[in-house]
Amino acid sequence: MSIEFQSYIGSVAARLPELPCPVEGHISLNTPVGSCLDSLGNVWLADTAHNRILVFDSDLDKVLAEFGSTGDGSQQFNMPFRLLAHPNKNWVYVSDIGNRRIHILQYDDKLSIQSFCCFGDEPTVELKGPNGIALYQGELCVADEFFEGEGGASRLAIFSETGQYLRSIHEIAGGYEPIHLLWPQGLSMDAEGRLYVANTGFDTVVRCDWHGKGIPFSSNGKCYIDGLEQARDVSVIQNRILIPGAEPNAISVYDIEGVQQGTLDGFVAPIQITQMRDKSRLLITEPVLASLQVHHISLPSITDQSVSESTVIKTIGDDRGSPGQFHFVTAVAGGITPKSQQHHRQRFPVIESWLSHQFSLQDKWFKAMQPVGMPSWLSLVVTAQSEWVQRWQQTWLRVILNERFEDPKALLWMVDAGNYQLQASDNGNENSASPASLPMLPGSLGIASYTPNSALPDQIDHDIPMIVVGNYLSGTISLLQYDSQIGELVPYTYFGGLGAEPWQLNKPQGITIDPTSNDILIADSGNHRISRWHINEEGVAGLVEVFGKLGDAHGEFHTPTDIAATRDGRFYITDQYNNRIEVYGDDNQWKWSFGQEGYGINDDNFLLPTSIDYDSEHLFISDLVNRSIKVFDLQGCFVDSFSGFGADPEKGQLWMPYLLHVNNSKVYLPDCALNRINVYQFNKNKKLAEVSL
Repeated sequence: MSIEFQSYIGSVAARLPELPCPVEGHISLNTPVGSCLDSLGNVWLADTAHNRILVFDSDLDKVLAEFGSTGDGSQQFNMPFRLLAHPNKNWVYVSDIGNRRIHILQYDDKLSIQSFCCFGDEPTVELKGPNGIALYQGELCVADEFFEGEGGASRLAIFSETGQYLRSIHEIAGGYEPIHLLWPQGLSMDAEGRLYVANTGFDTVVRCDWHGKGIPFSSNGKCYIDGLEQARDVSVIQNRILIPGAEPNAISVYDIEGVQQGTLDGFVAPIQITQMRDKSRLLITEPVLASLQVHHISLPSITDQSVSESTVIKTIGDDRGSPGQFHFVTAVAGGITPKSQQHHRQRFPVIESWLSHQFSLQDKWFKAMQPVGMPSWLSLVVTAQSEWVQRWQQTWLRVILNERFEDPKALLWMVDAGNYQLQASDNGNENSASPASLPMLPGSLGIASYTPNSALPDQIDHDIPMIVVGNYLSGTISLLQYDSQIGELVPYTYFGGLGAEPWQLNKPQGITIDPTSNDILIADSGNHRISRWHINEEGVAGLVEVFGKLGDAHGEFHTPTDIAATRDGRFYITDQYNNRIEVYGDDNQWKWSFGQEGYGINDDNFLLPTSIDYDSEHLFISDLVNRSIKVFDLQGCFVDSFSGFGADPEKGQLWMPYLLHVNNSKVYLPDCALNRINVYQFNKNKKLAEVSL
């Protein structure tokens, strides 16, 4: 038996015109992470999922240079992640996380960029996941996120500034017992050269010297700041410690001794923060929004636990709404038939090209009309509103042009959450995704195909499956149906709502249909339970029951994320933070479980299993941190796997895979960071050797 990569859905083109060129209208970013300022004052950006580095002028009006392509050569990247400019030389360090190495890029006054050297992938070092980087007195520190030491601990690797390996820090000495590192991501440094480590796996920020000796904060006597929601990154700027993600959708601000001063609100999921030459301006990357932003912030004024909003001066990154593109694609449902060869919605290429140009002009006009210096929260609202309005305009134009699918019974449906819509494909080709729903509210995530046992009142066509969509933010579940007259999905009914009562949902994720009862099963992740609903013959949704609660004992869950149901009445549930698969019977009682915490791609070790589906008498599981699709039989015995961490579209590699879907032995796995859907083929009759890319 084997599982092999076959193809992908989602446009990956990111071509630029002749450089230099204006930023506006030419920059479609794909999950950008790192940024820095070079010695000339130019802004460098890691356009991570596009495997390239972009260089802008200091005002971010023009694109001056582009460097890199996909691959493992000396001038290539596989997920360029963090950037760091050398303080005295025309060098920029790049953590090339997918290739497990560090680049030093050398540039001149004309921005002629070339690779000076690469290091860290040699056998004596073997970086596993180079992420954050910091430089002090001729030494470079690298956060090796996926290094697996004793007990699964990560490490910090120390090199000379030219790449000679010096030593590793495997634990931080301080307090009553050593502090272990787990998935360290961001690094920063204060004026005295002390290291600050975003110890993401433990949601802390650790302070130490360059030999691993912990340096306590006077605020708590410990060498770490804890009590954080997340620690995605850390930046020490103007004697303040900035921690993105320490509070939801915000940046927490601490003084240098670990006392929280306040919170900067109005973000989605910010990562790297870079000081610009004007000390009141910060560069902030928002990977989920596919943008680089310039914010005006007075850090010294943030005191007394205040909640503040920054002022957005500029945003770089065009709307990812071009034909064939996704923006934070999360889930897939349905299936296509081999006879479908051409995408019906490409009948008017000239008109579509003209419309795309008109929407681009409208977007430029809308941005030009926005006042400079909006508060960050208002900028988010206005941007979302403008994109939502454009989705409505595009919908009505599709209706006017009579764009419809020839066979809506055989479509692949995809949740394009960042574009507030569902897309569909009837052939699965790279650029075949086409919008096919009325605009959705922000937060759409899980999806399932549902066919009632009999026609429902006001159901347009019983032969066309209905679509169930969950909203992570509002806790609502929508039931949609395809209207062949207008060629769009339209609402039929909805149920749920945000809360903890039995009939409410909190952060729902995976959805499946019980083949024995036709009930709708929902992974109610925020309430740590499974919710079962039934659509009666009148088309009314009713709660059947819920089961599960927070915990790690059998029959308990810690963030269940997805469900697979079989015809013999069993349910297989990804119990994400317990790193296991829980198996229930048709009486909704726990039967057994399999899996345990750990690295591995050829076994039943899991690190944050995210999704599960059933097909061809097998279970398919997306194991997030191990970046693998694992195949098991129904008794929980490992069969085969595919594994690959990176952003190479031709190799089926993964970064942030979400809710997978399997149909007729084809595995569809959307990656919300790479903004594409990888397609794999499961073959019962072929044994494939381990694939690790």
